[in-house]
Amino acid sequence: MGKWPAIVKAAGIVTAITAIGKILGFLRESIIAAYFGTSAEADVFFVASLVPTILFTALGTAIQAGIVPIYLQEKEKNAKEAAHLIGSLGAFFVFVSIAAAILAILAARPLVSFLAPGFSADQLRLAERLTVILVPAIVFMTLTSVASGVLHANQKFAMPALTSTVQNLAVILSALFLARSFGVIGLACGFLAGTALQFFIQWPGLKRYQVRFPFPPQKSGISLRETLSGFYPVIIASVAVQINGVTDRMISSTLDEGSISSLNYAYRLLWLPLSVMIGPLITVLYPSIVGSALKGAKPFGRIVGQGFRTIIYLSIPFMLVMIISGKALIRLAFERGAFDASDTARTYGVFICYGIGLAFFALRDYLMNCFYALKENRLVMHSCLWTVLLNIGFSLLLSRFYGAAGIALAGTMAMLFQTVYLLVCFRRKSGLVISGAEGWRDWGKYALLFAFPLSVLLPARGTIEKFPDIAELFLVSALVFSFHFFLSWLLKMEEPRRCLALLAKNKSVTFGE
Repeated sequence: MGKWPAIVKAAGIVTAITAIGKILGFLRESIIAAYFGTSAEADVFFVASLVPTILFTALGTAIQAGIVPIYLQEKEKNAKEAAHLIGSLGAFFVFVSIAAAILAILAARPLVSFLAPGFSADQLRLAERLTVILVPAIVFMTLTSVASGVLHANQKFAMPALTSTVQNLAVILSALFLARSFGVIGLACGFLAGTALQFFIQWPGLKRYQVRFPFPPQKSGISLRETLSGFYPVIIASVAVQINGVTDRMISSTLDEGSISSLNYAYRLLWLPLSVMIGPLITVLYPSIVGSALKGAKPFGRIVGQGFRTIIYLSIPFMLVMIISGKALIRLAFERGAFDASDTARTYGVFICYGIGLAFFALRDYLMNCFYALKENRLVMHSCLWTVLLNIGFSLLLSRFYGAAGIALAGTMAMLFQTVYLLVCFRRKSGLVISGAEGWRDWGKYALLFAFPLSVLLPARGTIEKFPDIAELFLVSALVFSFHFFLSWLLKMEEPRRCLALLAKNKSVTFGE
């Protein structure tokens, strides 16, 4: 199950497509920053865009995570019946999303007042208008999640990966052609158009697997009610994950002007390596993890353990680059137009506090998927709820001393807690130790991979920062990754061996061995 070369090849394709989307994403953020900087208007747009994002994630993440195991399990019995069940589920969730959109439109004013209690009356009025425009996007987001789940289950990853590209293109075009005349209203229209395009580009692939959306949802040989009962913990967990972002914005709305925007820009940069390099690996692994869970503990343990170690290994050099050259990255991404040096300084502190937790953000998502594969949905739900409480408490405390950077640090601490909690629960539930028999030795190697390059390059940062931003990033990245691979080779870690075997097209190297 899950040949390593095949998985890496699929992840490579998704990475390449995602990289294009992320380049466009940073172009989008750069254009928004150039037009609006960290202004009050930008704060309003980012808060208003939270409403459909929260409502979507409550359904969308749960749909995508929940559909894959259900679809694969039923497909082994009857592919046609599996397609019919997923179509009925999709139709049900579309009805739910329409109802949620209507309620959100009717309650737009109290919603934005709740999300941003520190907004002025003018900001609240604008946020209400933007919310009414943006909320219908959750219907298309729901359809997109169903389509992506089915395509992922069938090992088709390219078209779902393109969704961010079309979304970013729509927002970029709206910023270029509508922002000057209509301000953030034009951005909102582009956001809505982009969400619709995300579904329509996947529709032909969905039809190939005979998935239709019957209205009203039709009965099938499998109980729809019974199937839906497994979704509510995933939905609650997804809501809890988003509540972290909501509370961050709520607390930051009471801080200095621009705090919300600096959190948004820093969080976008944090997700660059997550979504381009690590996210595709998690996406491609998920169907294989589900399949291995259906086959038994031994194949499941192999693939989960190798994925876990690979995520840590890939996270370390990105964390180092973010810590050492964070200012250069922010300047390259955003410092133009209304986004000036003071905005860079404000965003940098937030970015560092997020960056030190990069591995924990990735591992949290990965471990949640592993538990979904085991159908331990309630356990994931409980971990997310505890994390929300911790994040709120840490944010309220640390923001008093460190402002927006304290909120980012609180998020990192909460992710660390949830990762450790899920690791402990995984061992108790499955009897497997993810890091392997030599776990402490592995952690020592990872610590050395992080500490040695940092101790060498951090004292030289004053000299490095004299280079132009692009040259600094190139130099630091080259040095960090060179240290990383050389040290891992000296430490006889398995990851470099696997990379060399792949380059040599050694087909005997399998994932999890």
